[in-house]
Amino acid sequence: MLTTFVPQNDLKDGKRADPGYWHPGYDRIFDTCRRPLRPLGDFITFLTYGPIVTGAAPTPQKQGVTLLNQGQLARTGVDATGATLVEPGSPWDLARARPQPGDILLALSGVASVAKNRVTIFLGDYPAVVGSFVDIIRVSGIDPLYVLAYLKTEYAWAQIHHIINGVGTPNISFPEIRDLRIAVLTDAEQQAVRMQYLDSVHAEHLAALAARRQGRAALAAKRFATAWARFEGIIHTVEAAIWY
Repeated sequence: MLTTFVPQNDLKDGKRADPGYWHPGYDRIFDTCRRPLRPLGDFITFLTYGPIVTGAAPTPQKQGVTLLNQGQLARTGVDATGATLVEPGSPWDLARARPQPGDILLALSGVASVAKNRVTIFLGDYPAVVGSFVDIIRVSGIDPLYVLAYLKTEYAWAQIHHIINGVGTPNISFPEIRDLRIAVLTDAEQQAVRMQYLDSVHAEHLAALAARRQGRAALAAKRFATAWARFEGIIHTVEAAIWY
């Protein structure tokens, strides 16, 4: 698989200058899909990023809205440990940038973020807002937990790796997100992914967060590792359904 990030630069005539973009492996991996492919944009009903506030940092509050930056996008769910709380209605708390349960959160730039496929889902019951380098992706007509698992597959990662661009800092734009091709499984298969995630991955993720709050660091680390191992199993199942 194509897992090494190569910076991608555009020439003025619109042709890609970097040889990695033209690697034939991209076309081959696209051709191996044995399920219907549709643009992710067919299912996106809302797409935004967090507020851009220049010249100042938020004043941390004892109570307020949880600010979710890229560091809070953990592999198995949102980890708001240590996140800054901002004042409701402040410049950092835009109504449009508040995620709803089921929203996919994607790091939009950075070698350690989008280039590392940093994406998760918000399932919290607390007020939160995303930072300026995090996208909210809201979908309909397809299960968001299946979309999340799909975005973790090698098939989806090959596409993201193919298109991330920028000089110095890789990034992914709204049109590029909408153009990502997603393999559409049956409703029953998507629901199976959903239930497996909620029953095993999410449950273990919540248990890990609880252990951390109790000061049981070793147990928390073990539970986070278990949650990721279970998620990897789901991802491999999705990959097998798509192109094995």
